[in-house]
Amino acid sequence: MIGLASGSWAQVVANHPAVEHLTIVEINPGYLELIPRYPQVASPLENPKVRIVIDDGRRWLRRDPDQKFDLIVMNTTFHWRAHASNLLSVEFLQLVGEHLQPGGILFYNTTGSGRVQLTGTTLFPYGLRIINFLAVSKSPIRADEDRFRKTLLQYRIDGRPVADFNSPAHRQRLQEILALAHPGTVSDTEQFLSSEYAETIRQRYAKLRLITDDNMGTEWDEPGGPEKEGRDANRGN
Repeated sequence: MIGLASGSWAQVVANHPAVEHLTIVEINPGYLELIPRYPQVASPLENPKVRIVIDDGRRWLRRDPDQKFDLIVMNTTFHWRAHASNLLSVEFLQLVGEHLQPGGILFYNTTGSGRVQLTGTTLFPYGLRIINFLAVSKSPIRADEDRFRKTLLQYRIDGRPVADFNSPAHRQRLQEILALAHPGTVSDTEQFLSSEYAETIRQRYAKLRLITDDNMGTEWDEPGGPEKEGRDANRGN
């Protein structure tokens, strides 16, 4: 995991039923003082499956070329914020690819950016967008509803179920989430719950430029500026 921050994502990933070990690289040591103040996210600091390294994520990956992972997760900040390109560029994705095990996946927040999604699905042949996150890999990615359901039903955080599936509202929410296992479909009740494979992402954003260390993506633009124009142009075609 690149970035610990407040610890909420670390809490979720560390408690995934299939996770055996989680390495977290965080640049700001101050979070280690902040997180214990909030019980709902504090336990990863004491979780024996979790190792926390204080370092810059990109630098750490460069210095540890032998480290390989089944999954690398980044809850990346907004694509237009300063230094966001450090985690979104062609060069960084190439570096991450060198640290993935065969079949490994990079899962990161695109914050709704077409350029981020196009860059990821160009550097990796296989991809799956889940809401505003993108999973990319050198190996095929296929959503599996049965596995998805089984995992959600098993999920515990600090030993407590994440939901009460005896509740009608929770069962309804489960079905909405499971709709994500059918890329190309959208939930009837919540339109933002959608997913799609890489092929349609590449088609939709084909006219946009990839993010590189040199062009710095949209760091110099207002949110939705040139990128929005690219989306509008694609709609016209």
